[in-house]
Amino acid sequence: MIRDTSGQDIQLTAPPAWKKPRNLKVAAGLLLAGAFLTWGVSAWQSTSSVDASLSLSQVNIAQVKRGDLVRDLVVQGKVVAANSPTLYSPAQGIVKFAVKAGDTVKRGQLLAEVESPELTNQLAQEQAKVSKLSVELERQKIQAKRQSLENRQKADLAKVNLTAAERELRRAKISIEKQIISQLDFEKTSDDLARAKLEYQQAVQNADLEKESLAFDTKTLELQVSQQKLQLEELQRKVNELNILSPVNGTVGSLTVAQRSAVAPNAPLMTVVDLTSFELEAAVPENYADDLGLTMAVEINLGNRKLPGEITAISPEVIGNQVLARVRFTDGQPENLRQNLRLTARILLENRSDVILVKRGAFLDQSGGHYAWKLNDEQQAVRVPIQIGALGLNQVEIVSGLEVGDRIIVSAADELKNAQLVALKQ
Repeated sequence: MIRDTSGQDIQLTAPPAWKKPRNLKVAAGLLLAGAFLTWGVSAWQSTSSVDASLSLSQVNIAQVKRGDLVRDLVVQGKVVAANSPTLYSPAQGIVKFAVKAGDTVKRGQLLAEVESPELTNQLAQEQAKVSKLSVELERQKIQAKRQSLENRQKADLAKVNLTAAERELRRAKISIEKQIISQLDFEKTSDDLARAKLEYQQAVQNADLEKESLAFDTKTLELQVSQQKLQLEELQRKVNELNILSPVNGTVGSLTVAQRSAVAPNAPLMTVVDLTSFELEAAVPENYADDLGLTMAVEINLGNRKLPGEITAISPEVIGNQVLARVRFTDGQPENLRQNLRLTARILLENRSDVILVKRGAFLDQSGGHYAWKLNDEQQAVRVPIQIGALGLNQVEIVSGLEVGDRIIVSAADELKNAQLVALKQ
């Protein structure tokens, strides 16, 4: 008996309508469309107020913190000699240089000579005048002594005559009492005594007056000699200055005239650079001129070293939108400095402690420092108004608008120009 396949067959029941393949595809499509619609509505709601979107790789983000802000300014400068005197011709003549440009010289070393026959001749004339007046002065002193002696002799003779007249009067008195002489002789003797007294008094007075006159004449000649000696010393000084000596230890900078040239009085001849005293001449933008002050601290960059310095002088005028400031090395002059060597320096304008600050970036130029874009928890950046204070080299002070811990965009982007809300994406 042949068996059939009825024992292997299984009776299947009809599936529900929702399990039919066709209906399954429709249901899956509806579910997918609903999910997409839900996501689209959510995305539309989240981006409906966003003005722009940026990738995080396109912006720089910095955190607001509290700390000390150093307000400084980086400037360019050149090394100049603090002492570089220019030497001038003291008189008209022919210059003869004893050194060349670039020679190293010592203080007091002969650098040049100016040949001036005119000054040399004047010096000889003044020396002759001094000699002549000195001889006249000595002659006057001798004459004064002789005249004083003569006047004293006259006074002494008058004194002798007075003594004789007094003696004659005494004798006449005795004689008149004894009636030896007449009354007329007695009176004549009295007159002789009066005349002798008068002559003696006049001789003494003339001697005194003559002595004063001789002393006056001698003093006058002494003053003339002294005046002439002063003129001689002045001319001698001018002649000595014809030998031009180095005022400092240094190097001859430049010769302004050629060898054996005719020069006028006060014409520049050469410059001498003192290599032991250098300063930095820094060019500061004029908008920082009011912030500069004497003894202000400066950090000078020389190779890999940072040397301390301070401002010693500030130019009173603005040239080319810049103000020149002289900076002195406060910790000793470094070695291997050269004239006109270019260096950079950082001027410490101000130091503010315990302030709110953030990293300085291009957002300041884009916003003018009036607002910034602060990040929120939804990966968005919101534009907020701010007020800035002091500007440092790497940081900027925040006066208001931000708090410690806030994060802001410190870079600039075209999308941030007019945006109020910016979406940030990875």
